[in-house]
Amino acid sequence: MNKIFRSTIAAAVSAVLFAGCAVPGINSKNNNGDDMTDSYNYSPTETGDAEQVYNWLIQPSIQADNIISFDASRIDPDNADNRAYINYSVIRQNGKYGLIDYAGNYIIKPAYDDYYVCSCGEIVLINIIDERNEEYEYCTIDKDKKISATPQHTEDTSTRYYLDIKSQKVFEGKNGSKSVTEYTGKKSVPVTEANVEMDDYGNLQVSVPDGALYGLAKNGKLLTDMVYTACYAPSYKGVGSTLVAFRNEDNKWGYLDADGNVVIDFICDGDPNAYNGMMTDDSSIVHPYLFCDDYIPVYKDGYYSYYDFSGEQVVRAGEFAQARPINNGRAWVKQNDFWGVIQMGEIIEEERPKDDSSSMATTTSGSTYWTTTTDTTDSQPEYTDWANVVTDEYGNVVTSQSEWTDPNVTDPVWTDPVDPGYTDPVTPDPGYTDPVTPDPVYTDPVTPDPGYVDPGAADQAY
Repeated sequence: MNKIFRSTIAAAVSAVLFAGCAVPGINSKNNNGDDMTDSYNYSPTETGDAEQVYNWLIQPSIQADNIISFDASRIDPDNADNRAYINYSVIRQNGKYGLIDYAGNYIIKPAYDDYYVCSCGEIVLINIIDERNEEYEYCTIDKDKKISATPQHTEDTSTRYYLDIKSQKVFEGKNGSKSVTEYTGKKSVPVTEANVEMDDYGNLQVSVPDGALYGLAKNGKLLTDMVYTACYAPSYKGVGSTLVAFRNEDNKWGYLDADGNVVIDFICDGDPNAYNGMMTDDSSIVHPYLFCDDYIPVYKDGYYSYYDFSGEQVVRAGEFAQARPINNGRAWVKQNDFWGVIQMGEIIEEERPKDDSSSMATTTSGSTYWTTTTDTTDSQPEYTDWANVVTDEYGNVVTSQSEWTDPNVTDPVWTDPVDPGYTDPVTPDPGYTDPVTPDPVYTDPVTPDPGYVDPGAADQAY
């Protein structure tokens, strides 16, 4: 299943390194996507009567260090023929990363050092074999839902917008490029303060100064003052189809619509779990999630809640210790020390993976992992449909109404003997961070920070 790319692809690696979907060269210990809130001792004091609009699809029963889902903010919808970012989440167990689906099946066993999501839609797991010689081991799910060792590595060609400090005009350019042209479009766009000057050949070049501020512009004019210290906006979607997040001087995030109106006030904190992985995100900015499926998980003062697109809180703060974006009506959440899946909105059924005799299931500690018999395979992981699970009044699984079952697959999800609310004092809290392990936010001064933007280069992250 796994294939090692050696120095023969060094040129290809260099070509995509700054394209937003590149081969990471930094160990995951510098990844700031693993900070966890492990407290659940919370009594809501505000909006405690918020309507609870979710149902349990999988009761909290899965133990993991972390489960990471993506909100599609860095996915190119015109080129995303791979929907791995919607169908699967990254699961971290014992410091290693794998993939799990929303039925609770472990699609790829956690055995990889790092991960990232590509603008083409695939999730890539990585082992760094020899960084000096550019040797890496990959594992991903390709567009045909087959386990693959060859990532697609699509170039990030998203547009960036700048407000020239001198002329106060709006300019646009491609990610990673210094060349810009004046923006003449009509839609609302997030803009970064910049210096736009003409070079010796008559070409307009952009540079972003340190401490540049952000704002929102429309028809070439500002809708907001340039007072925000950071911005997190979709790379390929217009602001009119979603909301854009800005950070104020108090280090709080809020959400604005296409007309510059505040929809969710500046009460939100940046969530380290919204991180998309090295080289496809700015590790120096801890940002919040963006909307998908008309809902958004909001992280505030150490607790999670959900808001809808109108800015109303629909799940009260403290209901979950961790909450993730909703994809196809489903979301991973953590309650006490266990993870489960909730439904909010309409469930969109995915095509079930095809069965193939070249794959086999192996069971480890009650969980089913799918492995392959060859280095590269056309095999598909089996699928368990939890959308039609029936539970009793106490939330316990009674039976499944699904007509499709595989009698040879052990159910990896439901383990009744363990009370999800019980915490074994002997077992470390999954949210616990080993003090010996470097803080994920820490950046090794020897290793170049992938989030660093050269003042002489175009800004690559909002």
